[in-house]
Amino acid sequence: MTAEDEQQIDEQANLEIEASLGLVSDPALSRYVEQVGRALAAHSPRQDISYTFQIVEMDEPNAFALPGGHVYVSRGLLALANTEAELAHVLGHEIGHVAARHAAKIDAHFKTLGLATLLGDLLSGGEEEIHASETAGSNPFARYLRSQERQADLIGQQIASQSGIDPGGMARFLTSLDNYTKLTQGFSMPQTYFATHPATRERMAEAAARAQTESWKNAASDGTPASPVPPYEDARDAFLDRIDGMTVSRPASEGVIVEDRFLHADLGFSLRFPYGWEPRNEPEQVIAIAPRRDGVVALGLQGPGNDPAAAAREYAEVEGLALQHGTPLHIGELPGFRALTVLPTPFGALNAEITWVAYGGRVYRLLGGMRGGQLSKYQGLFRKFAQSFRPLAPEEATSIEELRLRSARALPGETLAALSLRTDNQWDPTFTSVVNGVFAHDALAPGQRIKIAVKEPYQASPPPPPNASDPPAETDAGATNTTSPR
Repeated sequence: MTAEDEQQIDEQANLEIEASLGLVSDPALSRYVEQVGRALAAHSPRQDISYTFQIVEMDEPNAFALPGGHVYVSRGLLALANTEAELAHVLGHEIGHVAARHAAKIDAHFKTLGLATLLGDLLSGGEEEIHASETAGSNPFARYLRSQERQADLIGQQIASQSGIDPGGMARFLTSLDNYTKLTQGFSMPQTYFATHPATRERMAEAAARAQTESWKNAASDGTPASPVPPYEDARDAFLDRIDGMTVSRPASEGVIVEDRFLHADLGFSLRFPYGWEPRNEPEQVIAIAPRRDGVVALGLQGPGNDPAAAAREYAEVEGLALQHGTPLHIGELPGFRALTVLPTPFGALNAEITWVAYGGRVYRLLGGMRGGQLSKYQGLFRKFAQSFRPLAPEEATSIEELRLRSARALPGETLAALSLRTDNQWDPTFTSVVNGVFAHDALAPGQRIKIAVKEPYQASPPPPPNASDPPAETDAGATNTTSPR
């Protein structure tokens, strides 16, 4: 792979990751991660590219890099880390992959997901089901070799040390990651020849040994002691101040699912899913899957406008679809338009009924689709789904909450369970212990600072006015996109 190939793949994949996963909308936190990353990138062995550091909307701790210098960490990784040094070593590891051109040494491949592909994947069912977040959130290339993971660890730890970062941060983070893996999967990553990464415990041991070597090298290079590393608690306090207030799940600005309803405070609407269907708030659309996985409903933002029939014609033209039985109607007091079509997917045709509804200067698209069989099986549910679209009630708006990361200091003799009860912590004690690096049943030290997840009322922000001059959407944009269609 040439450098030009790397840059082309990087640019394409970056656009897809932003669209399919979404970036965290927190300017101060984003600037902080960019600042830490750039300090490390200044010591990268590869200086012929521009490095960029961003936070993606993922609950799971994850990090990945594109070959042209885009580096991503997940919101979940920031919640799991406890010091800046831990974050820095993760970023350094990803810089190591880019610097060593690991993507150029494997068969690179990136899969672009459109609406039809996503719906087909979601309906495929079974163990081969592919979720958009899993596809774009994992490294979008063939898996790195174990030797490449070790090399990225080595480069990351070296450039972190050269940046004045505590070289012990990598081993500490890998310990937290190992505990998280055991909690969520029931086991530590096994050491096998074909493992994607070296075993976590193996990496922990190597990182700890290398930290001692790096500390010695720094101290011995000019015969003077190394720069002092701040005490752990001080470093942890400084990092917790940085991530204080971060959302620990998708922010309410993207809408929230409450039982069988989807509430969007910023856009001011409510929608009900069919009873028993599995709802998902995806970055580009809100969907619900039938229990038998043979049906789907989806809400997407078509774009600015007040004419549902015109929006339907534009959508059909852009997507190359034939609409049948087009019918003007009303959704409550809102103007709408309904039509039947056949939506192609990689898993076969999806028989679909689509309703367009205009509200607040925007046109929304409510799709009900069935793979195989007669549309009549779910047509009644599809129409109830579309008819449930309505303006958000004031009591619904005031009921919306979101989870944010906060911290609390332990009282004398207080346990983690007692602190959680006192602070109304929404994480269970075991998960709280893992993200804080403490034992669940031990008494906490007086004044010890503990990360917690707290429900807080959401203050809706009015969306910018829809731009009537925007072109019609060429691909699907989600209801969470409050500015313009993708």
